[in-house]
Amino acid sequence: MNLLAHEENMFKKQMPGRTVTWVQTPETTGGQYSSICITVYEPGARAKPAHAHDNGEETIYVVSGSGRAKVGEELFELRPGSVLLFPQEVPHMVWNTGDEPLKLACFYAPQLSAIEYTFYEDFDFDEFKGQEEKQQ
Repeated sequence: MNLLAHEENMFKKQMPGRTVTWVQTPETTGGQYSSICITVYEPGARAKPAHAHDNGEETIYVVSGSGRAKVGEELFELRPGSVLLFPQEVPHMVWNTGDEPLKLACFYAPQLSAIEYTFYEDFDFDEFKGQEEKQQ
């Protein structure tokens, strides 16, 4: 079993509003019960569409940068050192409101795959409601 992974062997995926690097998966470390990714949002970017996880929860830790998160109808300000839980089946999204990249460590339990997302096209921050989506 490969217990140690290095960045050059990790799967990176460009997703709407962010770049996701999967650092702990069965393929990288052999872990079977949780997964971890590093997500980077450029200034002004947000996760669109919003989504929820059907089979588990996500916890984020803010490594650097600042922004906002919307979880259900609650808003949260994010800054380095913040920890926020996205409960199972609750729509959520993140927006980088700062002027530098927003870097998050995201922890999923149980293990998550992208096919276990439910997307919410109409869920957004109030500042963007009614606006036509601009491609980042």
